[in-house]
Amino acid sequence: MLRSFRQVFKSNRTPMAAVMIVVLLGLVAYLAPTGGAVSSDTVVARVYGHEILMRELGERMQELYQRYGKQASPETLRPFVQSQALRDLMNQKLMEELAERHHVVVTDEEVGARLRAFLRQYPMLLDAKGNLKTNAELKQIFQDTGFNPAMQERSIRSELLRTKLVQQAALQIPVDEAWIIQENRLRNEKVAFQQATLTVDPSTVADPGDATLGALYSAGSDRFLQSPRRVIQYVIVDRAALSKDLQVDDAALKAAFEARKGDTTEFKARHILFKAEGEAQVQEAMAKAQLLRQRLVKGLDFAKTAEEQSEDPSAKGNGGDLGWFNASKMVKPFSDAAATLKTGEISQPVRTQFGVHLIKLEGRREKKFEDVKAELTREITDSRFKSRAQERLEQIRKRANGGDLAAAAKSLGITATLSQPFANEPTAQTPGLPELPQILGEVFRLKVGEVSKPTALGDRYLLFRVQEELPEAVPPFGEVRSKVLAAYRLEEARKAAVAKAQQALKAGGLQAVGPVTDQAAAPLSGLRDLVAHPGIRKALLDTPIGQATPVLWTQDGKLWVARIASREPAPALTFETRRNLIQDVQTTEAQKLLSAELQALDRQGRLRPGFSSLWGHIGGIYINATAAQVPVEE
Repeated sequence: MLRSFRQVFKSNRTPMAAVMIVVLLGLVAYLAPTGGAVSSDTVVARVYGHEILMRELGERMQELYQRYGKQASPETLRPFVQSQALRDLMNQKLMEELAERHHVVVTDEEVGARLRAFLRQYPMLLDAKGNLKTNAELKQIFQDTGFNPAMQERSIRSELLRTKLVQQAALQIPVDEAWIIQENRLRNEKVAFQQATLTVDPSTVADPGDATLGALYSAGSDRFLQSPRRVIQYVIVDRAALSKDLQVDDAALKAAFEARKGDTTEFKARHILFKAEGEAQVQEAMAKAQLLRQRLVKGLDFAKTAEEQSEDPSAKGNGGDLGWFNASKMVKPFSDAAATLKTGEISQPVRTQFGVHLIKLEGRREKKFEDVKAELTREITDSRFKSRAQERLEQIRKRANGGDLAAAAKSLGITATLSQPFANEPTAQTPGLPELPQILGEVFRLKVGEVSKPTALGDRYLLFRVQEELPEAVPPFGEVRSKVLAAYRLEEARKAAVAKAQQALKAGGLQAVGPVTDQAAAPLSGLRDLVAHPGIRKALLDTPIGQATPVLWTQDGKLWVARIASREPAPALTFETRRNLIQDVQTTEAQKLLSAELQALDRQGRLRPGFSSLWGHIGGIYINATAAQVPVEE
């Protein structure tokens, strides 16, 4: 049966053909300037020997376009869709690799059974006896509705694979009596309490001087251990460095104005939309629009009709008014139709990816050269700066030939700078390079001695070389004095806060600690932010009614204390509830283990990105940068 569905899909490319051709041709056109020959069989990535081809990337993009495509134009969505598609495919290949390592197999029979069960949910796919219709009938329905059975098959196979991996892992997780009792209490025991928090402000603690800080540093130097740090040599090109190359004269501006004449015409229009998916719905919408047009031409109020009948949500409240727009702001069939209308005229039904439209043109105007001169100047300047900056940095890169950048940069009148050492952490900083967090991933991905590609950083372009890597170590006191001071201030501020809270509890209760909030009786499992903290979870479970919990610190650094008002014990566990609870706990923990194992496999694979070696074909994670050219989340 599954093979039959595959044959139906393979012989039924019509609903997908246009989108697939656009996606694949768009990818090839987008990637062609890289200099690599890109085809549907090009390997975009290899995950532990599992290949991802350009064809698969295009198919996954098509699936995502079906989900997101009507929210914006394909061009706008492409960077996001392409990146997400590659990430999804890589995750799937990681799952397949993990399944192989754990000897987990999903058969065609299992997928076929799930697919048949899924299809039987839809009466239109069933015959009079409740069985699935013939392949020929299904093919026609799939074609009319745009349903892709192969897409559903892949989704089912992936879900079955994940489910089996979770089930296998769950069986390996021992759950003892104490765990079950605590979990039952968290889920079913109802606790009411009052809680107060106190925000600590370390900045109010004075700097005690080097003697005190030095003693803290010496007593706990391991606290200031820094992970491996890197130093980069970098070259920056900004607009000031290329000011002469960026000057734009009137001749260039007028040439640009003439070249974009089509975009200088603006239209003001209203529209009525009938949404439609699939050929049958489109034909129905076309007929409905044609009948409505006849009434509109005879004098029916267009704006009022748009309010009442348009299926575009934005038409409600404004009579379908689209305001002023040029051709580039609308999909081509819509803008082409608007361009042929005279003011006051109503179009024939116009089909677009959103459905079927009726358009009424209410105005047309031409932008003059002076109106767009500033915009053109900005566009040409930006374009020139981008190309000149990349060209200049690429020259430095080639002249350096993988070595020191200083001499190559100096030959072009630019200075190369050495950064201070920094670690791979979000708060990393180095003087002169405020954009450092944007390139951290690339800095620590490259090997020592490797040179980056020219990179845009806001209004500047950067080229850098990984100069050296410093091993994990405790830096001299002078380098980390600011961190030692921060640690001292936090400790002192916390000591003062705890003393204040304990004194306040003795004197005036929770109100004297800080703002008090009441928590009505409810299971603690619903208070995820609180019970995620082991200390707070234990305090809320163990503290007797009427007493205050110990003073603790929340994950966001606030002092926290509570007074238990009441408890309603959890019902005793029966055989059935105990079994269900154990299975639930095991499944939850297995899902965490699976996610952790996949992340570890991903990290391990990225340490071996080689492609040409034998290892690169059977292990590790390789991304074909020439073919992919998309940002992939690390």
